[in-house]
Amino acid sequence: MVNQTLLTMKQPELGKVIQQQRLSKGMTQEELVERCNINVRTIQRIEAGEVTPRAFTVKTIMEVLDIQLPANEPEGPQPTAKPIFSAVDKRQLWWAGMAGVIYFLSSSYEVLWEIALMANTEMQQPGYYTLLKTVVLISYVAFAYGFYLVGQRTDNKVLQFGAVFVMLVNAGIIGADIYSGKVVGAEDIWFGVLEVVAFGISLIPFSIGLVLSKKSLGQHYQAIGILGLITAIMFITVVLTLLGVFTLAAFDIACIYLLFRHVQGKEEVRVGF
Repeated sequence: MVNQTLLTMKQPELGKVIQQQRLSKGMTQEELVERCNINVRTIQRIEAGEVTPRAFTVKTIMEVLDIQLPANEPEGPQPTAKPIFSAVDKRQLWWAGMAGVIYFLSSSYEVLWEIALMANTEMQQPGYYTLLKTVVLISYVAFAYGFYLVGQRTDNKVLQFGAVFVMLVNAGIIGADIYSGKVVGAEDIWFGVLEVVAFGISLIPFSIGLVLSKKSLGQHYQAIGILGLITAIMFITVVLTLLGVFTLAAFDIACIYLLFRHVQGKEEVRVGF
């Protein structure tokens, strides 16, 4: 019987049996992980036969699925629930969040100057404009790294790629302005359009990565990821760029919130297996 063999069953048979029992109960993976207090990625890997869980993890799943434990089966040691982010990770996320705050403030000031310079080509840009651009670039890279770390800890390859991609694209855009010593789009409108479209494209994989984080980190990641996709579309269309500036501000603030949220320990835990 299942309850007599489940504890000693090998993969991939174990994962198949757990999946069948879960489906027979009409239960989704999300519902199972909520009741087991196990990370959704863990359940996915168990059912896929990728890992062999510890006896305690199997027993927890059996209890939730109403599979009776054998009376003579000794109880094993219960592992401590492990947080997704370590203390070191949280310090790095805190610094990434602070970098996000610096980026938001400096980039907002930068945008105001760019709008003014592109609207009035006779206006002189400030002497510290290159320094301002450099601060924006460095702070943005540090900010985006926070999400690379989040993707790494949650095994979200899309978020990792998106974070690196958005770093590289923005480094190219801001680097072009730093190299030229002026706002490139102010004199060459088509190059300015190219920068806007490129920025919009860079947000797409990053935002998709946030959406895919819903399973492991919650629905707020999905909502913020959707906001990022909407912002990306606005920039790509060019004509909605001005509106996109406002949604981008909301998106940046929401992303900063996500990083500080993890620093405060508001994330799910995973059980070792």
